[in-house]
Amino acid sequence: MKSSFLFGLSFFVLMVSVASAQNKQTSVISTTEVIEKTSFKKFSDRLRIGYFGVLTTPTFRDMGKGQWRNAAISPEWGQAPSGEKKNQDTWPTNLWHQISFNYNFGARMNFVVNPRFMTPLASPTDMKAPEDRSFIELEDFLVGFQGVVYSSTDKKFNLWIRPGMRMPVSRASRNSGNRGLGSTTHQIELGYLPTYDINKKWQVGIFGQFRNWIYDDRYNYTRMRIYTAPFVQYTIDDTSRVQVYYENMLENDRRWKSLNGKEPVFKDYWQNVFVGYSKDITPKFNVFPYIGAYVNDVPFSDQSFWAGAWISYQIK
Repeated sequence: MKSSFLFGLSFFVLMVSVASAQNKQTSVISTTEVIEKTSFKKFSDRLRIGYFGVLTTPTFRDMGKGQWRNAAISPEWGQAPSGEKKNQDTWPTNLWHQISFNYNFGARMNFVVNPRFMTPLASPTDMKAPEDRSFIELEDFLVGFQGVVYSSTDKKFNLWIRPGMRMPVSRASRNSGNRGLGSTTHQIELGYLPTYDINKKWQVGIFGQFRNWIYDDRYNYTRMRIYTAPFVQYTIDDTSRVQVYYENMLENDRRWKSLNGKEPVFKDYWQNVFVGYSKDITPKFNVFPYIGAYVNDVPFSDQSFWAGAWISYQIK
């Protein structure tokens, strides 16, 4: 009886020891996991990385002629009367890239850093300016904050904003027409996007931007842009949408006038409409091919239209 009691007591002590050792091991593993999550893993969980690209072609007339020298982005300087440069920019046919690093640090708006660059697609023989011949043309990086700052109680109305600054990593003289204003430009901007869901199928909104160029220490309106783009979106199904945009951009017509003591002159520098089809290829990959037309071209012709595509991919 005594030996049985001692055996039972010994067995009980042994089981308690094993259980205690297992608890200690689990505690060590849990502590290790907590330490890892509070360091890099916690930072990684708050970080989102995405890609956004824009393909821009020449006008339909130039494509028919095999001319790919200038992309159809905007009428050059706004008032080109006719000819090859009408409804064209100085950029060649290109693919514009943006990598977005979006970090949520617990506030209402996230911190964003958007490196940007351009890849020309036209043949070097179709390019005029020497800097266009680079395989990668560095653009000004954007640094700022973005997020939805207001939502209605029914979540149908939402207001997204992005105050930021484009850092001077590219040459200001590349496409600014600055005429001796300086070689460094800081570009302050405010982007905003209010949207309203009429129902599950229809959404309306306006994407807008106020952007000002500061050349060296010239804090004035030497160059300023006011961009407004109302749109309508129709949802076909869970992966497909149709969008119609109208774009209006007001910009200083002669960007150096304020240096002579004159007020900047704003004109309808860019007006167009485009229709596109948004398709989610995968939950992370979206393509948005579209056809655009300049509203200020009357009557319309093959020189008024061009094609393009938006490409987005959620890397992380």
